[in-house]
Amino acid sequence: MTRQRPEFPNYQPRPADAPTALDGIRVVDFTRMLAGPYCTQQLVDLGAEVIKIEAPGTGDDARNYTATELDGESALYLSTNRNKKSIVLDLKCESGAVIARDIIAKSDVLVENFSTGIMQRFGLDYEAVRAINPKIIYCAISGYGLDDDAETPRRGYDAMFQASSGFMSLTGPADNPYRTTVPIADIASGMFAASAVLGALIARDRTGEGQFIEVALFDAAANLLTLYGMSYLISGEDTPRYGNRSAQTAPSDVYQASDGPIFITCGNQRLFRRLCVEALDREDLFDDPRYASNFDRVSNIEPLTATLNEAFSTNTRQYWVDLLTGLGIPVTAIATVSEALTSKDALRRNLVASIPHPRSGDVPTIRSAMRLSRTPVVDPVAPPVLNADRDAVLSDLLGYDDHRLAQLRAAGAFGDGEAEQGKA
Repeated sequence: MTRQRPEFPNYQPRPADAPTALDGIRVVDFTRMLAGPYCTQQLVDLGAEVIKIEAPGTGDDARNYTATELDGESALYLSTNRNKKSIVLDLKCESGAVIARDIIAKSDVLVENFSTGIMQRFGLDYEAVRAINPKIIYCAISGYGLDDDAETPRRGYDAMFQASSGFMSLTGPADNPYRTTVPIADIASGMFAASAVLGALIARDRTGEGQFIEVALFDAAANLLTLYGMSYLISGEDTPRYGNRSAQTAPSDVYQASDGPIFITCGNQRLFRRLCVEALDREDLFDDPRYASNFDRVSNIEPLTATLNEAFSTNTRQYWVDLLTGLGIPVTAIATVSEALTSKDALRRNLVASIPHPRSGDVPTIRSAMRLSRTPVVDPVAPPVLNADRDAVLSDLLGYDDHRLAQLRAAGAFGDGEAEQGKA
């Protein structure tokens, strides 16, 4: 049975006269899949113009990546490409590369996440690009870094970097490392890249010079280790996996209410007493010598967990959330994605809204997490259908007339199919 797509309110627009943080900044986007498009979406949300260069035929591989789709566009593509402009260019064809260089000459930032050496083959590596635009900020996102010295070039995906960085070793139950379903290494790499671009733009304002930026997914995933990486550097010991539990605090875990899971953390004696005596009416639990201190509770976590699960199973998640919240005990129901995106908090924040889409009429979007008072993020526009903006951008930005466009089409700049059409 096909489920009906949920309906969401229309997006609440920004003040019409408010400026944007990156007004006047143009980004030429050679990225696909996730890490790169996530980076450029941060920039377009802040007001940059992003021109997305896509391959003939398929475009960004993300367009057809998953089974979840809306009018031919995948959820992955729709989640990371709002407000961009799409142009198809065949970069293997010299006329296509010429157009790319013309766009680059009029841009401030270039972002790419091709495999190492591909942009050089296109004649679009940093040195070549800097020769035509010395002020360009060029951001390359790669897997293991551009200096990867593996004998065979390594292709990597998010889970590979969760595994190779040590991140996965910290996630999951004690006997089995788990990846996070959310592609956290890709997302973090996109965030690091966007932050680096913003820093480079500020530096260019001061110095007048562009620069080269490199972000490797391996580096980004290793940076996510934070205190656990530092713990190893200090002690020389790896942190074991504890699943949903904390190694330092108990109780801090997932517990089962009668209708689903909740998460509770009691980080001190005061909160543990409130849980036992005021919430559960179990003063005997608080007085049990096995749980006399936080250290004791961590050491005797199994019997404590069993006792708490038995207690919480007697009522619903909402009952426990209301009761424990009223007592100042940190607690939340573990929401599914559908529960989270239709929650009171999501509605209050206007977090999910519908925006116009040229094929389906409308498409839902999760609004940017960035909220700026003087330069709010741009109002979202649905991700472009493939090649939607080619002629408009080439005419408005580069001044190409119809004759020039026809010449380029015949030369194969936009792919073989376009070339054949031009000959006809």
